[in-house]
Amino acid sequence: MRIAFLWDWSPTYEQTITWQDGLSRALLELLDRGHDVQIYVPGLEDALIRHPYFDIIQSINLKERIGDDKPEVILHFADMTRPNAKPLKELGIPMAICFAGGEPVTYNTYDFDHIFVESLIYKEAFKKADCSVSIAFGTNTELFTPIEQPRVFDTIFPGTFAAWKRHDLYAQATRGLKSLAVGWMYQDHEQECWEECIRMGTTVLPHVSAEALHYLYAASRMCVITSQSNGGSQRTVLEAMAMNLPLIVTDSDKFDYATGYAYQCEPEPEEIRSYINAILDGDGDTNTRDYILNNWSHIQYADALEAGLSKLLS
Repeated sequence: MRIAFLWDWSPTYEQTITWQDGLSRALLELLDRGHDVQIYVPGLEDALIRHPYFDIIQSINLKERIGDDKPEVILHFADMTRPNAKPLKELGIPMAICFAGGEPVTYNTYDFDHIFVESLIYKEAFKKADCSVSIAFGTNTELFTPIEQPRVFDTIFPGTFAAWKRHDLYAQATRGLKSLAVGWMYQDHEQECWEECIRMGTTVLPHVSAEALHYLYAASRMCVITSQSNGGSQRTVLEAMAMNLPLIVTDSDKFDYATGYAYQCEPEPEEIRSYINAILDGDGDTNTRDYILNNWSHIQYADALEAGLSKLLS
């Protein structure tokens, strides 16, 4: 297949060149299988960005550039508010989307011929809206693999410092421990998310590369995720499980694949802390990596994308 993949946000250069999650690795897998995959991002100028896995085409006019490249199918990575959905729909090329979250049914939803989702709750929402939908998700098990490393931190929470991640809850639950929060830090809003962490004694780091995050996971005794339902963190769940890290999650309804493999509790500092203490006391031995390898690796991610996109061309 000739696939045009559009990361329909405006990622910074730093975010672009350090993008090594399950989706990027699944795209590399599709390339390794012989598919012609071109990766695009929007930008203020035309440029070619060198990435560890593939070259990324930055274009100021995506409709013209993708149209000239004549793909057989277009795959977006976006929510349903991204600006390039309708212009690219005008090309008359079958389109699918790796749904990144948010409101499922908006003014762009029915521009897509197929929708790939990361969780059952989104699958049911799109089925109810009479959309063609399937689950495609996984993590980069090649990168996120257990390694020997001194366990410097009691807990780690990787995730953008945004209100719906509830970093204040994480900081309250881990107060007095060696806790780490790492993720993208907005400079024009929501600074209170990381400021509150610092105030309560949580170590804060800004966005780091996936390779650096791998080592930070390995330097932690467990992963604690306090994101509410609209706060994402599904990728973090899979990364921690691939690292064989004991995992505590709260009340999000998007962690269905972690059921039976993670400690699930109410979003209350005292309850979260009780699970943390149990793990610190020696209750944390786990082998979730085999489950991820068999169900949610970048290989299964690529399989699902390949199957869904092939149906659009059959």
